[in-house]
Amino acid sequence: MSTIRSFLESSAYVRAFREEPKLRGYAAAHFVDDVGVAVATWASMLLMTNLFTSQRERAQLMLPTLACFLIGTLVSGPLADRGARGTKESLARRRYRLVVWARLLETLALGVLVLRLANGVPTIGTVLPFAMLTAFSKTAFRPAKIAFSVDLLSHETPQMDADGKPLLDERGAPLFQKTHLLVMGSVIGVLGATAVLVGLLLGGRVVAAAHGSFAFLFLIQAVMHLAFCAMVALFCHPTRSAREVRLRDLVVDVAGEGELAIGHASEAPANERRIGFFGSLWEGMRFLLGKERRPLLAMLCGTALVELVTESYDGKMIVKQVLHGGDDAVRHAEIVWSIVGILAVAAVPMLARALGSLGKVFLVTMLIDGLVIAFAGHLAGRGGAGMIVPFAAVLAVDHSLTQTSVSLAELAQNSASSAGMRGRIAGLYAFFVIVGDMLVEGIATEAAERFGIPGMLVRVGILQVGIVLILAIVGGRRLVRFGLHDRRTPGETDPLPATT
Repeated sequence: MSTIRSFLESSAYVRAFREEPKLRGYAAAHFVDDVGVAVATWASMLLMTNLFTSQRERAQLMLPTLACFLIGTLVSGPLADRGARGTKESLARRRYRLVVWARLLETLALGVLVLRLANGVPTIGTVLPFAMLTAFSKTAFRPAKIAFSVDLLSHETPQMDADGKPLLDERGAPLFQKTHLLVMGSVIGVLGATAVLVGLLLGGRVVAAAHGSFAFLFLIQAVMHLAFCAMVALFCHPTRSAREVRLRDLVVDVAGEGELAIGHASEAPANERRIGFFGSLWEGMRFLLGKERRPLLAMLCGTALVELVTESYDGKMIVKQVLHGGDDAVRHAEIVWSIVGILAVAAVPMLARALGSLGKVFLVTMLIDGLVIAFAGHLAGRGGAGMIVPFAAVLAVDHSLTQTSVSLAELAQNSASSAGMRGRIAGLYAFFVIVGDMLVEGIATEAAERFGIPGMLVRVGILQVGIVLILAIVGGRRLVRFGLHDRRTPGETDPLPATT
């Protein structure tokens, strides 16, 4: 019993939930939202899998969607960081407002989809408006969501480099690391992955209970989105506890005193207004090109590579269209991938604590991942339903490695700057990834038609290995040693209170 108590007291998750009440509130809101995701998961996957009969059909949906992703990235950084020269509290309130409005916009997109599905057989044209509106919302508000989750955390410690020297942010002030940042990201990731898993496990029964009505299931998801908005508004106010929130204040803060959620020019100083959207991208680039942040830039390049590789193929499409599996085979494969994803995300905080160098772990996982992708392509190339199980098992390893590398890079990215720069870094990263994804969709279509999807997958995996080796050579010793260190002694566990 004492062993269990000792484990719980030392657990990063237990400490984080005990010390961060707004983390608890945000996790609860995501849990409710993810219930809606679970209800509609299998309907969404089945809908898309049936529509994607070839790589070219997939591209017909993905290219307009990626264009909306790109438009969203152009406004994402300024949306998240507008007013960065103001107080930390005003910036946090702005992001709080954006998180609520983002989910409301996605609820509207679901409403459009429900109406279109209720009035006819689903086609690419039926789904496209929903996909485009959701794509814009996800990229336009994503940096604000990322920065908001960091804003909610109160405990932090000063950051040090590998030699024990204090790190400084873009303004020359001491750089602080949110103590429970990785737990926050891991909790949200685990909840989302668990919702997908539950949705897959119960997907057939849920669809049958709805008499095959995808529209009804998406309607339930929209209701859960609204519940998420209410819970975030109440339990995640950046400057008040839930007990202190009053209805009138809540309406004013969420509505922005009658302003649009994106704000207007009078909120920011004149020099900030002149920066504009592309100026925001330049500020993020200038920050990352600083000599001391080049290892972080290398990690972000590697993470972008993972995103581009993932965009080049669809595992579910391969199971159904290449290996000729049925709907159940697709669902079972996705269940395996979801379980592995949950375990990988949940283990990241422990992995980061056990291994000091984020750069070393990142490079190794990406190298292995490239080899795994190439092997998955080899298995798919052998064809036949007999290859579904080994293909799904190998791709599960790819999922776990991808989740690990992306989580470590996000931790480094979110800890690399002050609150006022965080959104611009995320927006810059998203901009280059979306541009790359648009190119990859076209290249992957031509490559799949020339080499076949399995042959394309083999080449993609080998390409990833080559690029990672180049990153390792260019990054050198600084990348291998790159990690996040704080000023606590090995026996000290209590974090410092927030000071910035």
